[in-house]
Amino acid sequence: MHNFFEKLESKNLIHTGVIIVPNIIEHSQYERLYESQIHDPLQYWNNFKKVYNLNYKFLDDIKDIDQHNGTTCLWFFPERRYKEIRRIEFFDLEINGRDIKYDPNTVLITNKNVDILENKFVLRRPCVQIDTQSAHVTTRKKIKQMMKRELG
Repeated sequence: MHNFFEKLESKNLIHTGVIIVPNIIEHSQYERLYESQIHDPLQYWNNFKKVYNLNYKFLDDIKDIDQHNGTTCLWFFPERRYKEIRRIEFFDLEINGRDIKYDPNTVLITNKNVDILENKFVLRRPCVQIDTQSAHVTTRKKIKQMMKRELG
């Protein structure tokens, strides 16, 4: 079984309770999943679920995230029609007064409240919400340990 969170390192803790992991998976695999948002989504997404053994929910817009589980884990995908415009820096989220970029193929893990900021440049901000409880036990322990660290 592959570990989706293999790039998770202590350096990814950017603020207390906020972990950012850029380029979480290989670019070509990410692009296949990105393209299959509309075209034949079951083939690649079912394979993703089988390979990584993770429970997830594809959300059409980040405003639909569920923050009731204690730890929120989001994997960002740009809106298809605005893929090129995403090269411009957008801060779509705020956690404890800190702006968080909505970067493609980036995972955000936090135990803090996520405030969704208005974005007038895109119609939607798709993402995948991953159930961290479905991650391997060593990954869950690592996340829990990282969330306990206090950063200034």
